[in-house]
Amino acid sequence: MEKHPTTFDNTGKEDGTEHRSTADRRQRPTPFLSKYMFIGRRRQNRRATDPKLGYYVDRYGLRSILAVAAIFLLCAADGMFTIYHLRRYATEVNPLMNFALSLGTAYFLIFKYGLTIVGIFFLLTHKNFLFARIATIGIIVLYVLLLGYHIYPMIFGY
Repeated sequence: MEKHPTTFDNTGKEDGTEHRSTADRRQRPTPFLSKYMFIGRRRQNRRATDPKLGYYVDRYGLRSILAVAAIFLLCAADGMFTIYHLRRYATEVNPLMNFALSLGTAYFLIFKYGLTIVGIFFLLTHKNFLFARIATIGIIVLYVLLLGYHIYPMIFGY
């Protein structure tokens, strides 16, 4: 009876010979911007030896997509509520946004949403870094508080 090997190296062969026809992509980490961003399959690290935080992936899971969608929707609501309040009694205190508002409402909204999209892209691509996870949760919490600040005077009066 032939004895079966019980241990293999990382190539999967007992003698350690390589079977790949191309270079092993796993030898270096996935870069921030990758050609695999839309066609790749890597959603997370697959091995126990891989780091738990601080790596890039090719594709993003549902939780990450929902988080950035929530940020954008909260930003859109903030923009609409800001315009609503500015037409009644409020003034814009952010000098950068006040300048965009001086160009017109459309420019204000385009600038606000454009900055948000750039930020969302940054957060999404860095989703496995601790600072991005903390920032994503913090941004959502701050936007919810800000929407409460917008809605309170509408319900209880100015």
